[in-house]
Amino acid sequence: MIKLIKFCIVGSVNTLITLATFYILNKILQINYLTSSLFGYVLGMINSYILNKRWTFQNRDKKVIAQFIKFTIVNLISLGINLFVIYILVDKLNIDSMVSQIFATVFSTISNYVGSKVLVFSSSKERQQTS
Repeated sequence: MIKLIKFCIVGSVNTLITLATFYILNKILQINYLTSSLFGYVLGMINSYILNKRWTFQNRDKKVIAQFIKFTIVNLISLGINLFVIYILVDKLNIDSMVSQIFATVFSTISNYVGSKVLVFSSSKERQQTS
């Protein structure tokens, strides 16, 4: 339960980074909403890897490159979910892009937590227990 709480705290910071970046790029600089969402997500993802590895999951795995590749794959799936949801809400349902981004973040956060916990930051002991 503590890991979930920490993940939510890190996620809140990531969400602030993502939404602030999205707002600046899309609303102020008038950059396309999908491009703005992508850049915001990438910045949040980098922050997420660092904080979740060191603080949330206190992961000491030395195979950082392999772990980061798994982390990136999980986040690309979450990003795909995010972009799909925001596309449907903005282009098909005509909902404001900022509101849509907030809603899409909920879906991508769920997939990201599950993937991070199970595939990226779990110890070999935890993986054996779930097998």
